[in-house]
Amino acid sequence: MTEMKQLFVNGKYVGEYESSGDAEGDREAAIAFMRAKGIYQETTPEQAIFRQAVSFATTASYLYTRDLTTVPRNGMSVAPFVVNAAFALELYLKTVGLLHNNELRGHDLLELFDALPSAAHEALFSNFGKSKWLCGIADMIAFRAEIERLRHAFIQWRYLHERNRAGEIRFVEMIFVMEVLHETCRADSRLNTNPGS
Repeated sequence: MTEMKQLFVNGKYVGEYESSGDAEGDREAAIAFMRAKGIYQETTPEQAIFRQAVSFATTASYLYTRDLTTVPRNGMSVAPFVVNAAFALELYLKTVGLLHNNELRGHDLLELFDALPSAAHEALFSNFGKSKWLCGIADMIAFRAEIERLRHAFIQWRYLHERNRAGEIRFVEMIFVMEVLHETCRADSRLNTNPGS
């Protein structure tokens, strides 16, 4: 018997397609269905990395809101928050790089930030006012200093069980940096694909 699967695009139901019974076949069938409907869009490298950044930022936001803003805090959520937020920062920085024709490599947040052209730094600064997180970061020197503080957070906090301590995390400042990076990416029309922005 043929199984029909429902297809949703950006959270909206667009129809059903015939399932092939395996993941790759279903992927191809879904793409063929979207092409036939005229709604299929290729995903650019910038869009792909931005979407992934948003997914990790969303997870960090969930953990922060649910477990780290209540009293008492759920201390078990600190490391997952930091790891997800730090990885989102890395992916956002790489997205900004791609938007400025600079494919960044590596995991050191400060090296990624410093590899961005001045136009990218100007774009970041222009988005400071879009953040609701008031934390005292008012210029690019302070912004860079926070990224320097966070530069190895992903590795340090991911492997916290192997060490006695990790670098200091300032929740509000980390969220501010993440939000500025997110808003800077979102402002670029090449990323206007509604990935949960």
